[in-house]
Amino acid sequence: MENLTKAETLVYNILLKGKLDKEIADHLSISLNTVKKHNKSIYRKLKVRNRLEAILVHQQNSSI
Repeated sequence: MENLTKAETLVYNILLKGKLDKEIADHLSISLNTVKKHNKSIYRKLKVRNRLEAILVHQQNSSI
């Protein structure tokens, strides 16, 4: 797994709390498109296809 950037880590941590993209954008004062770009990058780096898989990766890594 590649390292996430600081911005991607912020988005990922909020995503893990179950927030929607719009809520993440509002919380970080960034555009919805920026959140979506971060999500795509996060999914690529985690080698997953979607939000659920990204959450599962975190849960699996946390239980180790």
